Amino acid sequence: MSNDDGMDEYEERKRKEIEVQKMRQMKIKEKVPGRRATGKAKTGDIDAVLDEIKDEWAVVTNPDFNPVDLALQLLDDSSLGKDMESFRRTKDMLSRAMKGSVDKHYQAFNAALPHHSALMNHLDATQTQIKDARNALQEAKETLGSKRGDLVQLWSRNQTVEEMMRILDQIEHLKSVPDALESLILEKRLLQAAALLVRSLKLINKSDMLEIGAVSDLRSYLIGQETTLRDILVDELHSHLYLKSFWCESRWTVYSPKQQGFLAQDLQEDAENSEGGTRPLSISSPISPTAPRTSRVAKFLDDLALRPNDPPFNVNDSSYRHSLSGPGLTASATGFGLSFSSSSNMLSAFASSGGPPRNPEADSFAYIEMLLESLAALGKIGTGLDIVTQKLPGEIFSLIEVTIEEVSERAEYGRRGSMIGMMDAGTSGRLNDLSMLTSPAITSNALGIAGVAVAAALQGSSLNTRRTILDATNLRLTALESSTKLTDQEVLKDFFWTLYSKLIAVSEGLRVVYEIANRIGSRRDYKDPSGTKPGALFPLEEVWAPIQAEVRTLLSDYITDEEQGAISGRNPISAINEVLREGRFNRDKGKPIFRFADTDVKSSAKALRQHEEELTRILKDTVPGLVQGSENSLQATLAAVGTDDRLMGTGQHHRLLVHPNAFHVSVLFQPTLAFLDRISEVLPAGLEAARASSAVLDEFVLKVYLPQLEDKVSALFHQTVTSPDAFESDPASLALSPRPLVKASVQLMALINSLCAMLRTTPFHRENYSRLILTVIGKFYQRCSDRFYDLVAVKGDKSPEDDSSIALAAQWAQKPELGPCLSELLKSLSGDTAAATKQQVCRQETHLENSLLGEGAVSKHDLVASIRNVSALANLYHSVTWFAAQLEGLRGADDTGSLTSPLRLEPSSALSPTSPYLPIVAPLHPDEPLRLPLSSAMALRFQALHMTYVQLAELVLYTVRIDVRCRVIHHLDLALRHGIYRIEREAAEPDPHIIDLNTEIGSCDASLTSTLPEVQRRFVFEGMGHLMQHLLISNARFIPSANALGIKKMMRNMLALQQNIKTITDDSNSTDFERAKRYYSLFMLSPPDMLDTVRQKQEFTFDEYKAILDLQCGVQPSHTNGAAQAADRNYNMYLIELHGLELENSADGS
Repeated sequence: MSNDDGMDEYEERKRKEIEVQKMRQMKIKEKVPGRRATGKAKTGDIDAVLDEIKDEWAVVTNPDFNPVDLALQLLDDSSLGKDMESFRRTKDMLSRAMKGSVDKHYQAFNAALPHHSALMNHLDATQTQIKDARNALQEAKETLGSKRGDLVQLWSRNQTVEEMMRILDQIEHLKSVPDALESLILEKRLLQAAALLVRSLKLINKSDMLEIGAVSDLRSYLIGQETTLRDILVDELHSHLYLKSFWCESRWTVYSPKQQGFLAQDLQEDAENSEGGTRPLSISSPISPTAPRTSRVAKFLDDLALRPNDPPFNVNDSSYRHSLSGPGLTASATGFGLSFSSSSNMLSAFASSGGPPRNPEADSFAYIEMLLESLAALGKIGTGLDIVTQKLPGEIFSLIEVTIEEVSERAEYGRRGSMIGMMDAGTSGRLNDLSMLTSPAITSNALGIAGVAVAAALQGSSLNTRRTILDATNLRLTALESSTKLTDQEVLKDFFWTLYSKLIAVSEGLRVVYEIANRIGSRRDYKDPSGTKPGALFPLEEVWAPIQAEVRTLLSDYITDEEQGAISGRNPISAINEVLREGRFNRDKGKPIFRFADTDVKSSAKALRQHEEELTRILKDTVPGLVQGSENSLQATLAAVGTDDRLMGTGQHHRLLVHPNAFHVSVLFQPTLAFLDRISEVLPAGLEAARASSAVLDEFVLKVYLPQLEDKVSALFHQTVTSPDAFESDPASLALSPRPLVKASVQLMALINSLCAMLRTTPFHRENYSRLILTVIGKFYQRCSDRFYDLVAVKGDKSPEDDSSIALAAQWAQKPELGPCLSELLKSLSGDTAAATKQQVCRQETHLENSLLGEGAVSKHDLVASIRNVSALANLYHSVTWFAAQLEGLRGADDTGSLTSPLRLEPSSALSPTSPYLPIVAPLHPDEPLRLPLSSAMALRFQALHMTYVQLAELVLYTVRIDVRCRVIHHLDLALRHGIYRIEREAAEPDPHIIDLNTEIGSCDASLTSTLPEVQRRFVFEGMGHLMQHLLISNARFIPSANALGIKKMMRNMLALQQNIKTITDDSNSTDFERAKRYYSLFMLSPPDMLDTVRQKQEFTFDEYKAILDLQCGVQPSHTNGAAQAADRNYNMYLIELHGLELENSADGS
């Protein structure tokens, strides 16, 4: 069994060797230079020979090849043997192929021989080295195995020397700390400087360092630098909080003309930061109903909340010693880098020294975070924030003073640009860009109406063509619009928009400080030597109070005028009466005598420049880095000294850019409310702070502004309606209406538009504005009514309360029975009503007027005084109608919203305790029409006022129509009563009274054509022919006597009336006088023939037939109670027969 096992192992080992040899041969074949198994070998090549051997003599390639077996097969000539010739031929081919390969690659073979020799030499040398190392290791082993007593002493001495070297290295490095610290401070790498200083102090205050007297001076320097670095950090914090640094200019913007909010700046920041991506807007903000804005500070605070709240470095880290060793100080600063992730940590830019250099102040909020982290690293964050809180009132005061100087310079520059532009009109295009104070909001001379201006949005459009009717909502009253000078308004807008932009930036910085301070105070290992509680490091509500006080003081200063009796603390000089009344004068401690801040900045800077430069140089030499970035430190110090008294509540005021005026409040509404709206978003409890700040505006509007506005509006109204030409037509008003309007209507519409425009910019007490507007509308109605009664008044000694003191037309127009008839007639003329309906209405009106007149007559005193008054009435009607239409256009939707609506008008104040919103001013668009928002009660009152205007217009129009008809009645009555119709020869002209009637009607038509619209003009003359025809027939009884020639004269009268009426009206049915002609033609018949005509067809009434019969029979009217005398004896018989025909006709009709 052992032999079998041995054979099996031998066979297995041999098989493995054969497999390894096969693998080696395959690798050799693959690496043979001449061998390319492409299948395309040429005949005679070694590849072709090898392929042939593989095909015919594959046995020789077998690893188990036995040459003896092949030799025996070659010698065997039988069929089982191999072909010797073929083998020799293959051998010769292989020899030639190998020779060719050797000839071709002999250089490679020659080069391989030296390489092989060198390889063998290296192997021999390596073998020798290994042998030597082996011998050395054996010797070392033997040496270490022996014991030596001096090694312990050497080791102990080595430890002492190493400790001394470590201390010397630390001292040497500590000596380089001042230069490194100054370098870091100059480079504004203050976080690294704080880390270096803290770790250096920790190192130099160790027990082993305290025993070394050589470093005591260095220790004192580092302790002093701790205070210096704190002051530098606080100074840098002030520079970025109060926008003193150049890098803070991007956080606020200068006022731009027509600015309406701070949204544009936020959108610009969003576009820059998000590369065009915008967040979807929503109205879910609990602070304001306006859409939320994604400002820079909001993004910073969002990123801050997402970062882990870890300190930027750990002073107890064991690796900090290595960071202080050697020349790698810059790398040591990197070692103090923050532990935040590089993608979200803004401070990593300050802690990293790699990449392109970037100013750490470029991102102001991140720089503030770095400053606070540096203060926290020094353990001075509580003290530093206390200093910030204490200096905030003075810094805000200085910020406002700087803004006042900037705005003052811009205003002066704008005024100079305006003067140069007036002297040189050729450069006006360039000068328009020099100043934003030269663009007027209204154009006072564009319309040509005294005291009325046109909104500037229409300049260059509809004002350039007289064919276009101007929209009356663009009218403004110059006296009210210019209550304050336009330049003063622009200066105020520039100052407050710019200042509010800065204060918003300051508030954002304070919010960042508040959030970062709370974040630092909430860390587990936070400790502050000042003992400040972590949650009270920076009380933002207390910090906001001085800013709120400054805003309220500024608002009060610019809207409270002492000369008008308003209370103000701006004048520190006591009145003489006060001194005399008290008997002795005690100076008010609250009224300071002198302040550094009141000095002239320019002159003081020039005088103190030399001393300031010397002080700055000394500070730079003694305390490096302390005065960096504080060029105006002396002036800032003086300003701070001058404003320290503000902390004691003395209420200092700023220099005023413009004279205070109550009407400035309308200019300050929009910037102030936009500012408060932003503050409500920036501060955590911003809504309450904003509401408290807006209370000063609310109170002022109610107690000062509205009374003054009411007085001014009352004076303007009185001036408008009491001027001699108040109700005269103004040709310039043709730009507003196809017919001229009275001046008072245009001016009062401009006044109402101005009040509505002011209402749009007023969120406080809007109901009072609406009430004031409705008061103006009501008073103007009373004036229009008075004007109407003045025009229709008649001369006489009758009392004004007596109805007979006005014209008969005005009396009839107010009769309730005539109103529906006239209203239906006017409605039928405005539509497409059949002529029969119009005739029916006209007959009904004529019948009612006859019943009102009775047996009386219309005298000349019963008519409107003159045609001019009729024209004035028509002009008044058109003006009242136009005014009422404009009022209807101004009326907005009823405000029936909830009490929480920001536009709710029901409460007396816009600041309701239950409202979660701030009062807002909606942005104004150039093409936005004027609207008069009304509450429910106000809407009812407005509707009632509008209805009174409509009724007054109807009364005026009805009076004009009835007066024209009364003139017809009057003149026709005169023509029939006093006309001579018994003549001896044919008359060549109509009766003089008919001529007078035509003249008056023509004058009325001429005046009404230019003052009334076409429909109303037709209404005045509609049915006049029917009235004339009726009067000619019904009043024939007043003709004393007539003959045939007199009847012809009557026909001529009718022809004259017919021709005149046709030129005025287009009603051919009532202007031909056919019925009247048929009536008077009965005179040409004999009485019996006339009675026969009546018997056949009774066209007229009994009285009308009797009048003709009287004329035929020559009956003379009796002026006594006796019977009339007739020339025809058969008169009584004819009259009895006429009565009989009337009775028969009545019986047939029943």
